[in-house]
Amino acid sequence: MKARKAILFSAVVAVSALVATGVHAQPVGEETRVVVSDKPLSVEQLAVYRTVLKNYLSDGEGALNLSKQTLPIDNEAPFGGHGCSKGMTMEPPPSTIVHSFQSDDLGRLGFPGLHLVDPEQQSRKVKENDPGKKIRKGVPVDAAVKNGFANALFSLSEVWFDRAHQHAIVSYRFWCGSLCGNGGSLVLLRQNDSWSVQNQCGGWIS
Repeated sequence: MKARKAILFSAVVAVSALVATGVHAQPVGEETRVVVSDKPLSVEQLAVYRTVLKNYLSDGEGALNLSKQTLPIDNEAPFGGHGCSKGMTMEPPPSTIVHSFQSDDLGRLGFPGLHLVDPEQQSRKVKENDPGKKIRKGVPVDAAVKNGFANALFSLSEVWFDRAHQHAIVSYRFWCGSLCGNGGSLVLLRQNDSWSVQNQCGGWIS
C-alpha cells in the first residue's frame, strides 16, 4: 500500500496536467510471446514472491489484482533487470518461459486481499477505467485515480536466481492507466531460510 499511496499524488497531478493540455501517454505495448510452463511454482519461488509483495504492500492491507501469469525475464528492457545482476553469477534467464499462479498459491503468498486475474481481461478493465478518460467525462480527479487503482493490474516477473540461489531478482509492475502506475526491480538476499529485499535497482512512476 505504501508504494501505491506514494504514486497517488503524482498520478493525480500528471493526469490533471496532461488532460488539460490534451497530451496522452503511449499505451502499454504487447508482451513478448512466451511459453507457459506446466510446472507449478516452487516453494522457493513463492517465498521470493511473498517477500516482494510484503515489500510492496507494507501494511499488508488492501486489494490487489495479481496477474495469474508471470512476465518473462528481460534484463535488457526497462521493466527488466536494470543492471541488478552486476557482480553476481546468474543462472541463464529463461527469457521465454513463464509460470501461472494457482488459487492454492494465494494462501502461501499470505495476503488476503490478493485476487488472481486474467491479464488480458484485466488489461481491458484498466483501459476502460483509465483515470484520464474518467476525468474527461467529469469524474473528480481523486475519485478517478482511486477507481483506477481498484481496477489496476499488478504483474510479477519470473524469479531470476543466481547460481547459488543466494540472490534473486524480480521485477514488478502496477498498471492503472496510461498515466497511472509504477514499477521496478528488486534484488533479494537469502539468509538461512528467509528472503529479504537487499536493493531496488531501477524504477518508474507515471
